[in-house]
Amino acid sequence: MGQSESSVTQHTLSAGEELSKQLAEQFAAKCFSHIEMVSFKDNFRALADTQDGVRYWKEETLTQFLELPDVAGIRSIIFQMTSNLGAFPFESKGPAILNLEALVKAVALVTGRSAKVLKQDDHLRILFRSLAVREKKPTIDSNGNNALDGVAEQGSEDEDEEDLVLDELKALDGADDLAKERSSYSLHIPIDHLRHLLQFLLAIPSLQQTESLSLYADKFSDPSIATTAECLLRCFPTVESGIKYRSFKTTIRKLMPHLFSQGLPQLFLHFLYSENFTAVRSPTALSPSSLSPIPIEEPQPIILKPSELMTPALLSQLSLFISSDRLFRRVRPLYLGSSDGFSMGAFETKVVNWRAPTILLVSGQRISEPPSNRERSLTERLPLRRHPAGSDPEGDGKVVFGAFIQSPWKISHKECFGDSQTILFQLSPVMRIWKAGGGSREFVYFNRDDGVGFGAPVQDWKNTRRQSPYFHTGAVSLVLDNGLEWGVMTATGDEGAFRMDGGEKIQERFEVLELEVWGCGGEKEAEEQLKVWQWEEREALLRRQINLGKDIEADRALLEMAGLVGQNQSGGSMN
Repeated sequence: MGQSESSVTQHTLSAGEELSKQLAEQFAAKCFSHIEMVSFKDNFRALADTQDGVRYWKEETLTQFLELPDVAGIRSIIFQMTSNLGAFPFESKGPAILNLEALVKAVALVTGRSAKVLKQDDHLRILFRSLAVREKKPTIDSNGNNALDGVAEQGSEDEDEEDLVLDELKALDGADDLAKERSSYSLHIPIDHLRHLLQFLLAIPSLQQTESLSLYADKFSDPSIATTAECLLRCFPTVESGIKYRSFKTTIRKLMPHLFSQGLPQLFLHFLYSENFTAVRSPTALSPSSLSPIPIEEPQPIILKPSELMTPALLSQLSLFISSDRLFRRVRPLYLGSSDGFSMGAFETKVVNWRAPTILLVSGQRISEPPSNRERSLTERLPLRRHPAGSDPEGDGKVVFGAFIQSPWKISHKECFGDSQTILFQLSPVMRIWKAGGGSREFVYFNRDDGVGFGAPVQDWKNTRRQSPYFHTGAVSLVLDNGLEWGVMTATGDEGAFRMDGGEKIQERFEVLELEVWGCGGEKEAEEQLKVWQWEEREALLRRQINLGKDIEADRALLEMAGLVGQNQSGGSMN
């Protein structure tokens, strides 16, 4: 019997080793070009250690080649991930020795190029396995009791991992044995590991495949990155052991679909650039003392003019669900309440003429319970609270909400504007996203009488026959009053323009601390906006029967002296 079991095990291992080799060969042939594989092999051979005739990379070699920072255990996390990916699809046999075969699989899987070979959409599942730790499940005796402590197990804690043990093994010899072995382990990502990984990924979303990671060293110790990572971590439902597969998959797909598609793939593409074979690099040979794969060039900041709300950390957070092509080095401030004034006139002048997508950000301080006399000016215009405020893990009552608006802003007294690309979101103290998808078309409204709203009907406060004395709040809505002083975020159902998708029901009532609108676009959009502003200023003067010359700067100086433009007036600004 023992001999029989031993031979079966040997057969399974041989089949696994053969499959692993075939898979690596397919990845090399279909996922990388000839010159990329030549460079890959050159990098590997130049830095490999040799033992018993086997060439391999140590953890130190991988760490130095990728220039991983010595912070928060990220070196061991990336090495664990790479070694486990090197054992794919038999991660229970990992961590693998990082020979060329293992590194080829790891790079193909991290960069997503493996999709050319693997037909199923398993990328998140594969990454989860590589980051997870395995624990042997308790043995259950014939009476259904835990053999270790005698306590009956109340169902499997890994029901959400059923698809982790089946699909890709069905056609293999020994698949039943391997599936049984996989099902004997419990997989989870420790909370601290995910925390450190989130901090690392938030620091490098704009990393290019021709950039050195060392250029981002200052970001790894940025406290705002750590704070943002905590906001993301709170999105994951956890158990005592950590994050299970189902919560990992659901949270990333819903809230941060770009988490693993920017930064990390570009980092692993460094394997495909060798100084000996890549024209953009110097022809000096690689050696263990020359491990930096990319020439040193200062990266351009992802945001040229940070503000109180729009910081590099917040922009990295936005890039998790908005395409980075719209964000990095593409956003510019249109309206900043703290400097332009909290007035609808200033808001209109700065924002309405921008002909490209925009991002609205608003920070606030939760209204106290019971509200103060001043706060009652808002609460008395709201129906009785039916749902509580969200959690306040920081204990400071601060919240940050926002919206992505695809279409240009316009004044809307009767009907809302916007389209199905509009997104509502919360960034702090926890991240939530509400995408368009309900039956309503009430995406955005804006006018001087009613303020700004998303997901709610136009308030129509100017109408003396208005039936309700209360603010109209949609099922999922963000409403700011016309003084830009108070705000209400409501998320109670799927009946409006935005979907809840099963999220927590909340209503946040807050005093506005800062309000910003940022344009997503380049120089072309800025020039178009400037032309519209200049035209409107000239038209404003013509209506006042002031003759203009052809010198715009001189004309503007005249307008400013007259108090008709600039200084937050409705005539606008050419700044």
